[in-house]
Amino acid sequence: MKGLKCSSCGSIYTINRRVCPKCGGRTFEEYDLGDSCKLVTYTVVWVTPKGIDRSPLVLGIVEFPSGARAFGQIITSEPKIGMILTPKIGELRVSDGNHITGYRFEQI
Repeated sequence: MKGLKCSSCGSIYTINRRVCPKCGGRTFEEYDLGDSCKLVTYTVVWVTPKGIDRSPLVLGIVEFPSGARAFGQIITSEPKIGMILTPKIGELRVSDGNHITGYRFEQI
């Protein structure tokens, strides 16, 4: 999974930013976050929004070895804090007939 590294202070992020919240820097370089991450916390959604066929839906925060964190769908039947996951691109939901894809985190 790719992230961004602030050219000024070296802080690493998983989402696009215009300004680094730590130092105010405005230039970033692409950074390889790695192929695995650890589940930090999660919640289970039993009544899912329209367009999401997966129920229950597990959502969580993962942490990469760099310390960068990301939020997303956790694809596992038995989530456990500390479990190792891998980021994958897949369908997240269907909205107005459009298939929305993005990062999901799957059990290795």
